[in-house]
Amino acid sequence: MQDSDHTIDSDRAPSATGEIETTDRQAAGADADAGPVAPRNEPPPQPPQPRARFRDRPQGWGRLTQSHSDDTAVRPVGTALREDGRTEDGRTEDGRTVERARVGTTRATTSSTARGRQRRGIFAGVLAVIVLLFALSRFVGGATSSAPTAVPLPTPVPFAVVNGAPITATAVLGVDAGLKEPREAVELPNGRIAVADTDNGRLAILDNKGGLVASITKAATAFQQPFALATNGRDLYVLDATRGAIERFDTGGHFVREIAHDSVLLQDARGLSVNRSGLLYVANPRANAVITFSPDGKVVKQMTSPLGDGPITYNQPSDIAVAHDYSLYIYDDGNTRIKKEKSSGYFVTQLQAPPSDTLHSVHVLPLLDGRLVASDPTGALVVYPATGGTPTRRPLRVPGQPLSPVSPLGLSRLSDGAILVSDDTGNRLLVVRLP
Repeated sequence: MQDSDHTIDSDRAPSATGEIETTDRQAAGADADAGPVAPRNEPPPQPPQPRARFRDRPQGWGRLTQSHSDDTAVRPVGTALREDGRTEDGRTEDGRTVERARVGTTRATTSSTARGRQRRGIFAGVLAVIVLLFALSRFVGGATSSAPTAVPLPTPVPFAVVNGAPITATAVLGVDAGLKEPREAVELPNGRIAVADTDNGRLAILDNKGGLVASITKAATAFQQPFALATNGRDLYVLDATRGAIERFDTGGHFVREIAHDSVLLQDARGLSVNRSGLLYVANPRANAVITFSPDGKVVKQMTSPLGDGPITYNQPSDIAVAHDYSLYIYDDGNTRIKKEKSSGYFVTQLQAPPSDTLHSVHVLPLLDGRLVASDPTGALVVYPATGGTPTRRPLRVPGQPLSPVSPLGLSRLSDGAILVSDDTGNRLLVVRLP
């Protein structure tokens, strides 16, 4: 089933804003028929002022400034002296030429002028030395500083796997809990299991045997589409995709408060994860973004891009998981790949992954031993080696029902090292142990 409601129009761009000049032609015609109009005492129209122009630069919008140079020479201020000490014009009112100053005065003036020139020369020399030292420091600093590391380009590789032996689940949970298309489940510190029971519009709490303990249908308001869960051992977070909200519960299943409600950043979001510090990560294919929230729901970072397959672009990210070293694993649905990024968003590598749609997305789970597991909604788990290399596809089986259809989606770790798999088709949870 395709997630048709979440199509992103990558050709849509913001429209430019301009001034519209309107003319009332009918009024002008009426004035013309009424005869000549007495001129008004109005100031002449002013020429339009030039607008600031902008251009799109790699690191955002930048203002273009225009420098103006004035080539007119600056004339010296004051009256020039001739070589004989006279002024250029030394005439009296009766027309006779006289000396402006005696020889002593001329010498004093000349000496004062020389001292002024000397001081200006010393100042100019000191200023030149300062400028030279500054230039040398910048040059030396630039020579010793390391150049920024280029973002590595992802190497496109076909999705090739080794077909491994099937894995049979060791336990099946929630069969009698009335689950309906559960997307994700996580274990709580008390051993109970919280389930995003999506099509039932509720948060289901199961005991460790899979029996229904609590059915929670309301947080800040009634749940509409609880889609993803995350816990750091202290709190439980529920992503309500339709409302575009993140609700916080305690690990006993009691509602605490709504920490975020944003119809732009969170509506139709699909993936949710939390690190040990309490930072929340959301993958939203509708916004084509990965958003980081603080524990109290404030936006810390938003990584978004035009649709693309490059190292710094996304094409509808629909799941995200945080590794033990704080690295991020993001399933990029439109590119059928798993991107590994640092928490800062720096691209590390990419892994080809099974295809899916954003509504029934591939989920990713980094293990403590360095391996990575991805769910294949067609009925298998894909295991990526810690040292790199070709992943292995392991079909899933249900004990006593080897031919039962399985559609694994959500993945989470259990305290005993097993993996908890949400079976969307079977409306149940599977406990799986990897060899």
